[in-house]
Amino acid sequence: MDAHGVGRNVIAKDQVEILGQALAETGAWLTFLTCVLLLAATVITWYVLRARARALKVLNGAPIPRIVLADLASLVMSFAPPALLGVAVSVAVIVIQGKASHLPEFLLTLGALLTTAVAGMMMSALGVGSMTWPSVDGIASREPPERQFRSGGEALKAATLVLVAVILPVLGASIAQAGNLSNQQAKWQVLKDNVALRLSGAGSEEEFARYERPLRDMVASASGAGKLTFSYAFAPRDNDRPERVDRKDLGEFDGVVLVNPDYLRRISPLIGSDASDAQLLGTVGERLGYETLPQSVQESWSEQFRVMNRAGRSLEGLTEGLRYYRYTGQEDFPAQIPVPGEIAQFRNPLIIVADQPAEAFTDGNIDAFLSSGNITFTDSAWVRDYLQSSPLSVAVLSVDRIADAALYNSQLQNQSAGLKTLSFVLVLLALTMSIAVSAMVYAISRNKRLFVQRTVGWPRLKSLARRLAWEAALAATVAVGMFFALGGAKRPEVLWTLTGIPLYLAISAALHVVFAKSVFSKTLARRA
Repeated sequence: MDAHGVGRNVIAKDQVEILGQALAETGAWLTFLTCVLLLAATVITWYVLRARARALKVLNGAPIPRIVLADLASLVMSFAPPALLGVAVSVAVIVIQGKASHLPEFLLTLGALLTTAVAGMMMSALGVGSMTWPSVDGIASREPPERQFRSGGEALKAATLVLVAVILPVLGASIAQAGNLSNQQAKWQVLKDNVALRLSGAGSEEEFARYERPLRDMVASASGAGKLTFSYAFAPRDNDRPERVDRKDLGEFDGVVLVNPDYLRRISPLIGSDASDAQLLGTVGERLGYETLPQSVQESWSEQFRVMNRAGRSLEGLTEGLRYYRYTGQEDFPAQIPVPGEIAQFRNPLIIVADQPAEAFTDGNIDAFLSSGNITFTDSAWVRDYLQSSPLSVAVLSVDRIADAALYNSQLQNQSAGLKTLSFVLVLLALTMSIAVSAMVYAISRNKRLFVQRTVGWPRLKSLARRLAWEAALAATVAVGMFFALGGAKRPEVLWTLTGIPLYLAISAALHVVFAKSVFSKTLARRA
């Protein structure tokens, strides 16, 4: 604890923890896993293409170290041009953006990344090479050297299919979240000029109490001048908010929203209301008496009100100072929750209107509402002028637009959505490559049978029927297994996992037909 009453707690973290946290929080972990699988698929594909040449080298008695080193050198040289091109393009982009001063740090980071990638590629190549080394029995029996890759190809295909099953729900949720975010951005437009106070932390309880009354006076003045909006939502506990009450306590309602009349006037374009002083919600609201509320709602709200009531822990003002409405509009009702930059939406909320929040709630609650951005001001110039002649000028750190937090959240979500989209593109590439390896190995291994079946007139799909049945069983097993492992019907977005089945079968059927045709043509030309 320093002289200003600020406590510090420093937690040491190593680079591995920092990397893990960065991957998890930005959504880059999916991209990272996809790149690992894509690297493995690329290495296996490269070795499949060199399997026959490697078998011939072994047959001719070439030393094993020489074969291994030649394979590794050829692998590195095949990846060097694209890597260098990528470095050149990245450097050019940084220079064009006017950030040439950051090139040393960028090149250092990029160099470390490329070194790690090359090391990982070498380890993968050594592992794949050792597991698929041509056997003497295989060479003697004239088996296709590509058959050594059957087990590895199937395992890679299954791992990639698991990743597809994982990423599809994430991508589906991201699409839904992007739509919700776009909807929220439209709602923030009506509040774009509202500002909130960012208050300094109090060094002691006495200092905290000293500012409670001035803050309450400011809220009362702004409310009297029509410069204040108040919105605070109690939502069901279905979004992991610990402060929310259970759904059963709300009876027929899906939330409870505290507002003042100015907030209802502000959001009237969003809910299609024709608000007036006599009927705050116009035709989209129904006035209720407190005594007509469900018993569970009365009990829940009266307990909350005792804590918030300015008159003390009593029910004074519960029926006289507040008005109750049932929302009947067709559009979702937007309300602010105690998280800056977020808006909750309700279909059937109970709306409680407090004409003067400063008169209805305690100073402590008013302070809390200000800190969480639930009480905001519609005129920043009025706030500036008021603070100039108020003792609060030393307690207020800044006056911020509440829409800025929403914009920041939007940027984070867009970044995360971009990484998830990139992950999906890469995982489709990895899936295609892994299926291609498996289809190529299968076509070469079953070359004689497929050739005979084709020459006697079997349709291509009939020849591949047993293989495609296996592919369908594999896709269904993995997708259904991951569906239940990820939560099943309890999470609607997990249904996206099942869309991986037709996606996988479409790619698999196309590639099996392509490689079957290719191997048949080579065999017919006596070039297999």
